[in-house]
Amino acid sequence: MANKTISPAQQRVRAAFKVGQAFLAPLHGLIKKGFAETARRKRSLPAGLALGYTLQVAIKHEAKGPVVDPSLVRLSDGSLPGVRMPELRRYADRIELTHDSDNAALFGEDDRLTLCAYQVEKGYAFVNEQIWKRREGKVIVLIPEGFRDDGFHLYLLVSNRNGLKYSRSNYLGYSTK
Repeated sequence: MANKTISPAQQRVRAAFKVGQAFLAPLHGLIKKGFAETARRKRSLPAGLALGYTLQVAIKHEAKGPVVDPSLVRLSDGSLPGVRMPELRRYADRIELTHDSDNAALFGEDDRLTLCAYQVEKGYAFVNEQIWKRREGKVIVLIPEGFRDDGFHLYLLVSNRNGLKYSRSNYLGYSTK
């Protein structure tokens, strides 16, 4: 059996696939929930939809190879409205997001908010352990002791009270100490 040669285009696609998959791997649990509604509608897998979106939109090809742009990645997709005017503050032991909750009754007061702090280089992510609702106007993620000097990419996900419907995730930026 003859060895097949891989074209440069195939190598480029494979490299992008590996980079995209590696970026999304620590976020698998969030993606599974966040894309579940869309996956049922499209008869697909949540991880496949997230990876497909990442490959199409968030991969930038540079001279040293493909790189994921964290600001373009989606961890959830759906029809729920997001929050208005989010504002971040970072403290030594936590990251706190406040937002406008004046119109919470219009959008769903009991919608749940999930704030994800993702450290790409070390491959770990933290989410809020306490349930925060839209009407409360804030979300807090506690940062464990050994990780307080790290920088994080921050994403916000909104779900209904059952966790069955989600909004599109919002990228909130990169937070340093």
